[in-house]
Amino acid sequence: MTDNSRRIAFDILKSVESEGAYSNILLNRRLGHAKDADPALVRRLVHGVLKNELFLDYQIARFLKKPGLKTKQKILLRLGFYQLAFCEDIPDYTAVDETVTLAKDVARGGEGFINAVLRVFIREGKELRYPAYDPEDENSLAEYLSVRYSCQPWIVKLWLDAYGRERAEWQLAESLENAPLVLRRNRLKVGNAYEFDTSGGIAESEDYCEGRFSVQDASAIEAMNVFHPQKGETVLDMCAAPGGKTCAMAEFMENEGSILACDIHEAKLQLVEKEAKRLGISVIRTCVRDASAAPPQEEEGLYDAVLCDVPCSGLGVLRRKPEIKLRLKEEDAKALPALQAAILRNAGAFTRPGGRLMYCTCTVDPAENERVTEAFLQQGGFEKICERQIFTGEFLDGPKGDGFYYCLMRKNTL
Repeated sequence: MTDNSRRIAFDILKSVESEGAYSNILLNRRLGHAKDADPALVRRLVHGVLKNELFLDYQIARFLKKPGLKTKQKILLRLGFYQLAFCEDIPDYTAVDETVTLAKDVARGGEGFINAVLRVFIREGKELRYPAYDPEDENSLAEYLSVRYSCQPWIVKLWLDAYGRERAEWQLAESLENAPLVLRRNRLKVGNAYEFDTSGGIAESEDYCEGRFSVQDASAIEAMNVFHPQKGETVLDMCAAPGGKTCAMAEFMENEGSILACDIHEAKLQLVEKEAKRLGISVIRTCVRDASAAPPQEEEGLYDAVLCDVPCSGLGVLRRKPEIKLRLKEEDAKALPALQAAILRNAGAFTRPGGRLMYCTCTVDPAENERVTEAFLQQGGFEKICERQIFTGEFLDGPKGDGFYYCLMRKNTL
């Protein structure tokens, strides 16, 4: 009988591979209704395979007589190799038997092939190999790092060119780690000394249901601490969904003033409204709006503070969304700065003289970060207060943060 945990992991990995689905969404959806499954094992297998996919494929390729595998066989072998190579607490016989049993269920007729490949890997001592490289040859170094850390070569080259090998390899290594869980207290409901009880699970805890905390990465928390909207201010959130930063701003404002939360997708704004209700926030109203379109004339210069959290490549959140380092196309990433610059220009028009504007992304890419804000500042009208590129895995008052960039600016007075 197929182990339900491994079957769910297989189904999620297949959806990611075949449909371009996001693992974090599927994990939450499937595990919320799963029976006879170990959520920790499912998450471990899904994240482990995705974070190491290119590395696993490189190992598997050694044992194939000819290239090219059917999708189901590819996923089964990745699951098997991941358990054999990375899960010391799972006996080899268990990893093989469970994978073969799963193959009988989802890829009948191919279980013999799956069994044979896994057992040959074991007989060879589960030796892991890497491409040979010349440290002085950027292309061969990028190929080695691409396999070693399971990341597309163009992303590796981007980081090598921008930050050098030491920083690039550190970033790549951190992308394989698990992101810490960070809880942001709701200052409207609890004080600094309050201790949360999440022993029964985050979403099921009384503290969560009563809106006493939110889940937010340390890097985003730092950015909001720097932005720090004031009580009574009029604030605009240009790209608000799903609402974590929007609600953090309302808490800083002590739920006094007003926040207009905008997003191009109406369905996503419902998430903002739902989160605000859970946290007991009443100063947020939502509006469907394309942030790259020209701002309404009546709102120009209206806002005391504007948050411009733009769409980005997401290279700072690879620990949480490993699909990005496997699927993101270079040409799509290169197209983003033009959109980001358009949104930032509009954000500047919304900001009142003397008001504050924060530009931020969850990526690590100078083209989307410093170059966008530098070009904006060169146009005049704003001065830079502070900026920071947070690299994935930097310690931020305790936990390791996601890769994140922010730049806080002030609009010049007339």
